[in-house]
Amino acid sequence: MKTILNKYKILLLAGVLTFTYSCDDELDINPEDSLTEQSAFESEFGIRGVTTGLYGQAREVDALNGNRIAQSGIQSDELTFVGSFPTLADLFEYATQPTNTTTQELWDEAYEIINNANFLITKVPDVDIVNFTDAEKAQILGEAKFMRAWMYFEMSRVYAQPFQFDNGNNLCVPIVLNPFESGSSVEDFELPRSSLNEVHALIMQDLQDAIDNLSDGGNTRASSGAAKALKARLHLYREEWTQAATLADEVISSSEYEFEDDYSFFSLDPDERDSRLSAENIFVLANSATDGAYGGTGLHNFANPSPAGRGDIYYSDFLVTALESGVAAPGNTEGMDLRLVGISAIGADVNGVQQRFQNKVGPTGNDPLPLIRITEMYFIRAEANLRGGLSVGDTPLNDINLIRGRAGIVDLTTVTLDDILDERLKEFANEGHRRMDLLRNRRSLRQAGDPQFGDSAFGANLTIYPIPANQINANPALQGQQNPGY
Repeated sequence: MKTILNKYKILLLAGVLTFTYSCDDELDINPEDSLTEQSAFESEFGIRGVTTGLYGQAREVDALNGNRIAQSGIQSDELTFVGSFPTLADLFEYATQPTNTTTQELWDEAYEIINNANFLITKVPDVDIVNFTDAEKAQILGEAKFMRAWMYFEMSRVYAQPFQFDNGNNLCVPIVLNPFESGSSVEDFELPRSSLNEVHALIMQDLQDAIDNLSDGGNTRASSGAAKALKARLHLYREEWTQAATLADEVISSSEYEFEDDYSFFSLDPDERDSRLSAENIFVLANSATDGAYGGTGLHNFANPSPAGRGDIYYSDFLVTALESGVAAPGNTEGMDLRLVGISAIGADVNGVQQRFQNKVGPTGNDPLPLIRITEMYFIRAEANLRGGLSVGDTPLNDINLIRGRAGIVDLTTVTLDDILDERLKEFANEGHRRMDLLRNRRSLRQAGDPQFGDSAFGANLTIYPIPANQINANPALQGQQNPGY
């Protein structure tokens, strides 16, 4: 890990952060004043600057802001890739190698964020600053632990087989709990991979600490509700039905979030930008014009039709067929699933062929990007209740019909797991859920007849990413720990 850890040191010593935090919780980060490793923790301003900087780092294209969604979609049966980027083409065609820079970048960005979160987690409890209260310290620690948990969660999804493969005993990623700072020994950070269960345990503890320390309110910074929602998702991935249903129900029952009547919260109209901060959304990346200028969400470039975007990534035939198969409910004047109207659109791909594209993320890169929506909590509660034989909050049938009702399609009379997964495919198209929905249910990532059907089977080697070659070459503890098949 020498390469990445040296990068950590530069990031903090030469990092430049100032911040403003407006009354509506939207973040603006401006590279003006330098914060050194020492001065960052000598003032409340410095500490808050480092904390706000975590969200700026998360908005990097290879952290939480888009590439992971595109990569997840093209590995599965959800999205089709026809572009010329070889690293993405290899991922789509199941030909990825350990030198693939696209799969490597999530590792790099995640550990940068984890490192700065570790600075806060280890340093803030001991700072002695006038009028900087224990409650304020707890809030900072809660935000840092939330962000550390999220990055480990993202890595656990792609560098390890899912929990269902071997009850979470397969190798995941190294757990780094201390910051790399002046005087640190590189050898102390040459760590082996921990198991998926060990990484999940850390995520669970970090999220519980965040729940205990964070307040509710706002959706562009970490909150207790966002930590509960992410924890509910992880419990679902681990088939811990009672915990998943209970946490999802708590988020639904709170007064902080609201299941919207329509899909206007996805509006791409610049004059309606605040719709992205709707109460439908539990946690949002507050992208700005600056983020757009420096790449922003990778989706804005790849997954929008030409000429505004590259036209590289569009809805698969399987997804389009699923959306077109919905029977319109009485009163639906569009006569089709409303998720085909407004939040998807016909456009030209890179070859000039008309395809159906997502219309959730615009071509500029400055739109706030929802990462968790209240709708997901209804899905989690429904699935956990169904599979666990539970009755937390409401019935699976009522929860799924609520979602179908907003989409303008007829109610179901009974609900099965296949119904829930089919509805998740349509509701969360281009939001990064499909790959894990299939893997955690022991299903192939591609449909029968697809050229990559065999390579995409549950448990197949290439369904997960290789450990980056540069990390194995630099870290003796990782040698011999490459994922099988690479």
